Amino acid sequence: MKDIKIWSVLIIVFITQFLLSDVLTIRYYRPDFIVIYILYFGLYFGPYYGVIAGFCIGLLIDITPMVSYFGISPLTYSLTGFLSGYLQNRYNRLSPFVFHSLWIILIAFHFMIFSYIKYQLLFEIDKVQFIFRWFASFIYTLFFLLILQYFFPIKELQNAEI
Repeated sequence: MKDIKIWSVLIIVFITQFLLSDVLTIRYYRPDFIVIYILYFGLYFGPYYGVIAGFCIGLLIDITPMVSYFGISPLTYSLTGFLSGYLQNRYNRLSPFVFHSLWIILIAFHFMIFSYIKYQLLFEIDKVQFIFRWFASFIYTLFFLLILQYFFPIKELQNAEI
């Protein structure tokens, strides 16, 4: 039953990304719902399964027409799944501020790698414009992640007590 729920959520997230990414695009920036799913998946199942899920979902993304550079999705999603898996069950050991700061930094790191590979020429020509594109795509996805936090808080994945 648990596996069916995981796969159904993945299919819903994938279809949402596929159908709504063009609708929600603002200039060049589109939200990345897959990285939000990988963050939650890694926090729930740990680093080993986070890497496997990130890599498999990244390959699935690369097969679809949503991809701009082949191979970047498995790299960034598997890295995000691995690093988010190391935050599993750390909510009670770290202060809430540090814990939440770490997963926000993790999402920022994901978008830094993605933006660097995608906008490599822009990085060499105009670093300010590169930083703006990285930050805009990061903030746009973080906005949706914070909305999701209202309904499904990360601290509940950690079996935390208030």
